Amino acid sequence: MGVDAAAERDAAVRDGRCPERLWPLWPLAGHDGVLWKLLVEDQRVERFSVYGLFPTSYDVVYGPESADVDIRHDGRTRGRVAIITGRLRGQVVGMVIKPCQSPGETEIAGIAGDLGLGPRQLPSIDGFLTEEFVHGPFLTDLNPEEATAERMHGIGHELGIGLSRLHAAGICYNDAMVSDPEGRSHTILRANGSIRLIDFGVSLLLRDHPTNLTFHDAYNAARTDPMFRLFRRMTPDADPEALGRFINDYGGRLAQQSVEEIQSRDWRIAEEGASVMGGMYGSVAADALRAGIAAGKSADE
Repeated sequence: MGVDAAAERDAAVRDGRCPERLWPLWPLAGHDGVLWKLLVEDQRVERFSVYGLFPTSYDVVYGPESADVDIRHDGRTRGRVAIITGRLRGQVVGMVIKPCQSPGETEIAGIAGDLGLGPRQLPSIDGFLTEEFVHGPFLTDLNPEEATAERMHGIGHELGIGLSRLHAAGICYNDAMVSDPEGRSHTILRANGSIRLIDFGVSLLLRDHPTNLTFHDAYNAARTDPMFRLFRRMTPDADPEALGRFINDYGGRLAQQSVEEIQSRDWRIAEEGASVMGGMYGSVAADALRAGIAAGKSADE
């Protein structure tokens, strides 16, 4: 969306022509007055905003079992995310709707979902992902007494196998699957002992590397590199020209690396996360997690 389009919508909200909840849909007012009037009068739009109008959520929010539907928002690290739960044809359903972080995220998340390593992807609209809501705690939500050596080894084993399968599909996860320095994890623990990885916004799809390497790929790769954090500290004013030069240079170096060399960063990030877990749960748990990851990696080779 351009700056002018956003300014036009802001002005429509300020002067009362557009309810704030309908800011994303303001262009409809000039194209279909009847539909616009229905949206203004729709009390469910007031509660669910545009999230109730997505292909997968519509029947849950507007269907005959809509009395049981609920919505909550969870920003975490990627902006506004809507989590809708309800019933559809007698079954309890849950879905997550969130903006895409990168041009390739939709395809990567779809591959991970098909492999059973990420949430199953559901019909959505351009610019957004809609995916199944995965039940279970995040890895870093475990209570200390739950983080036994046996359990941590099992989690690590699943993670090692999962990363290896993503690599075989040409993906570099490129994110804090175990834990970042703030203790946030992207690994959800399932009741049956399996895991799910969420958020593929900075992941890389390395098919035909380096032919299809894009500027955005280089930017995603750089964002999880310590060199990028050093660059940011040295250029606090976020000079866009300096950032562009840095990413172009970084992309040039990335193009010279093999797929395996790029994917090796996943094992480094996992090791960094295990070190964070050591501070949270102790060295025995962290060592068991490391051993499990190594065993899972070897099992899938």
